[in-house]
Amino acid sequence: MKKRFGRVLLGVAVLAAWAGITVVPASASGILYFQNPDYNGAYSSQNDTVGGLGNFATAYDNFTLTGNYNITSVEWIGSYFNPPNQGTITGWTLNFYADNSGTPGALLYSTGDVAGNASEAFLQNDNAGDPTYLYGLNTAFFAANGTQYWLSVVPDLGFPPQWGWETATGGDGASYQCFLGTCGAQPNDLSFALFGNAAAAVPEPSSVLLVATALVALNLLVRKNLF
Repeated sequence: MKKRFGRVLLGVAVLAAWAGITVVPASASGILYFQNPDYNGAYSSQNDTVGGLGNFATAYDNFTLTGNYNITSVEWIGSYFNPPNQGTITGWTLNFYADNSGTPGALLYSTGDVAGNASEAFLQNDNAGDPTYLYGLNTAFFAANGTQYWLSVVPDLGFPPQWGWETATGGDGASYQCFLGTCGAQPNDLSFALFGNAAAAVPEPSSVLLVATALVALNLLVRKNLF
């Protein structure tokens, strides 16, 4: 369920190219992909740790990289609403999924439940007057060239307030959300950035088997002094 207003205002991509604003440790990693916030609202994504609702909402967004990369960290922007007061986040779960015909598929990687608020840092109020924050976590996910993946971020946060993933520009204009058991496509990008470095392609299973077979044969030849 998207947070909605009486009218939608045009937003401005304030963090152009995620310009120099980071909350994860600086390293040799460079920016691989980003969708800039437009501050026009947020999609609920939350694990209620107080009111008994549990993981009642999860928002997802898709991405595709043009190269093989190790994603070493992720940053995202979200807001508090209903009411618009800063809550106390006690943990985060960040997941990467395979694509399943244009929807999130099998889980490929999870940070698990990481304690803390992911270095929550205030940015500004969005167009509804709700406070937005920047977050970041380190990851260890290999993304293959030209392959579509899905990302989700879910905070551990007692309701109220609600937490939502802020909308963005720069992607394909679509995301996905499950809210109280109902799942479906949504007509907005969500705000996040991926950081990492180039990686070698992962060999196909058949190639790995061929190399292993060759090494076994070579070992036998050496043992028989035929090499």
